[in-house]
Amino acid sequence: MGIILEGFITGLLLSIFVGATFFMLIETSMTRGFKAALWFDLGVLTCDSLIIIAVYFFTAAINRVLENNFYFNIAGGIAFIAFGANYILSRRKEKHHLNVKNSKVIKLILNGFFINLLNPAVIIFWLGSMAVALTHFKLSGRQTFLYFATIMTIVAILDITKAYFAYRLSHMLNPRVLRGIKVMSGIIMIGFGIYILFK
Repeated sequence: MGIILEGFITGLLLSIFVGATFFMLIETSMTRGFKAALWFDLGVLTCDSLIIIAVYFFTAAINRVLENNFYFNIAGGIAFIAFGANYILSRRKEKHHLNVKNSKVIKLILNGFFINLLNPAVIIFWLGSMAVALTHFKLSGRQTFLYFATIMTIVAILDITKAYFAYRLSHMLNPRVLRGIKVMSGIIMIGFGIYILFK
C-alpha cells in the first residue's frame, strides 16, 4: 500500500504541474473535441512510459546526453516555437468532430508524443523520480513497476478529467474565444521554446 500511495502522490503532483502538454491538452479538447484530446493524451502517456523504461535501463547514457544538452535544447526550443507558430497562424475552422479520421488520430498522437519528448524538463523529472524510487525508497524491480504504473494511472485519469471538463466548457464559448485560446496556446508554446533555447 505504501508504494501505491507514493505513486498516487507523485502522479497527483505531476498532474498539477502546468506545462506545455497541459495547455495543449486543454486547447485540443476545447477546439477539436474530447476524443481528439484523448488521442493527444495517448501520445503524451506513451512518451512518458517509454521515457520511464529508458531511464530505468539507460540512466547513465541519458545523464551524459543531458550533461551535454546544448543541441538537444536547440532542437527542443525550435520545435516548440514551430508548434506555437503553427497554432497561431492556423486558420482552420474549429469543429467538434465525434469521429476523428485515422490520419488525424495519428497526427494527434504524434503531436502529444513529440511535444512531451522535446521538453527537457520531462526527462529530468522522470530521471529524478527514478532516482528517488531506487535510492530513497529502495524499490525492487517489481515494486518499481507498481510505483510507476500507479503514477501513470493517476495521470491518465486526471488528464481525462481535465479534457472532459474543458470540452464541456467549450460549448459555452463562442468561436472568437476559442480562437483566442488557440492563439494563447501558441504563444505559450513559443514562450516555452524561447525558455528552453536560452536557459
